[in-house]
Amino acid sequence: MTHKYEWTMLSALGGEMLEVRDGYAKGRLPLSETVMQPTRVFHAGAIVTLADEVASAAIHGGPMIDPDETEKRFPYSVQLSVNLLTNDPVGPLTAEAKVIRRGRMTVVETTVNTADNQVAALMRSTHLMVDLKKSGPHRKR
Repeated sequence: MTHKYEWTMLSALGGEMLEVRDGYAKGRLPLSETVMQPTRVFHAGAIVTLADEVASAAIHGGPMIDPDETEKRFPYSVQLSVNLLTNDPVGPLTAEAKVIRRGRMTVVETTVNTADNQVAALMRSTHLMVDLKKSGPHRKR
């Protein structure tokens, strides 16, 4: 099932979510001038953006919507540990994320694969679950 995430960095970079369900998400990012470094492979920041957005989607379990329209807590990324193992001069990259621990601090493992199914990056991330109506720099004053 495809979900449209209009206000995310991933969509701004030309990527998309392919599947999102509770505890799991999969997304894709094609290679383009926007996401490549001068050596014509994916920029490390674009790879991490793909992994982080897919991890957050796996936690959220559905489309991200306006915080004023939901009671769900938002998964703020507070720690990312990323191993960049290879890169891809063709693309697209595909990332799969699985929630491995839920709680106030939620942990996710994400694997990013190249077009020929090599592991390009491994990421373990920790997300602080925040009630957007009550805390954070975005809250209405």
